Amino acid sequence: MKTLTEQQSRVLAFVEDHVRRQGYPPTLREIGEAVGLANVNAVRGHLHALERKGYVTKEPDKARSLRVVRSPSPLSLFKRKLHQVFRTDQDVVHRIVYGLAWKTLHGEPHMAGPRGRELEEAIDAEAIEHGWRIIEKRVEPDHVVVVVETWPNHSAELAVARLESACRRAMGRRHREFRRRHPWAKGYVATTDLGILDDLVRRFLEGPPEDPSQET
Repeated sequence: MKTLTEQQSRVLAFVEDHVRRQGYPPTLREIGEAVGLANVNAVRGHLHALERKGYVTKEPDKARSLRVVRSPSPLSLFKRKLHQVFRTDQDVVHRIVYGLAWKTLHGEPHMAGPRGRELEEAIDAEAIEHGWRIIEKRVEPDHVVVVVETWPNHSAELAVARLESACRRAMGRRHREFRRRHPWAKGYVATTDLGILDDLVRRFLEGPPEDPSQET
């Protein structure tokens, strides 16, 4: 989990509280007044940092489009504090970028329409929980493609498993049929060579729906 400065934490907390109370995000000026920043450019800088770290999203040049993706869970915050105390990340200067893909069982179009947006939010939230950065995500009716930056000790297998589970939980919360039913086919795509990702995904989708040999 990427560490927030004290001011970034205050900004995030105010935005969350404002949305919870008012039902819509605050303006830059309202944020500045709440956290003691007279310069809106300084507020904009903190929001950009929060967006870069994966805590919020916003649409360029659109008023009140700020959205909190998710706050870290208490467990995640506790883990982050341990990393800070014991300096376990002190010498970690590199990350690994994986191109990942998985598909639905029998190619069923589970993720069409609003379900796709629900899964995108689930993917963003899971990334925040583990301190990953989502570079790209595509939720299609019958498959998901994600490019994610992870920690060196997080394998592609781990990343796929956690993202698949997060998506399944999101589907199960609103759609009863997925609470006991596993929606994903066996196998997945994983590569660190993003130049061949699309070709691997194409071959994966053309293969048998439950063929584990398509794992790469």
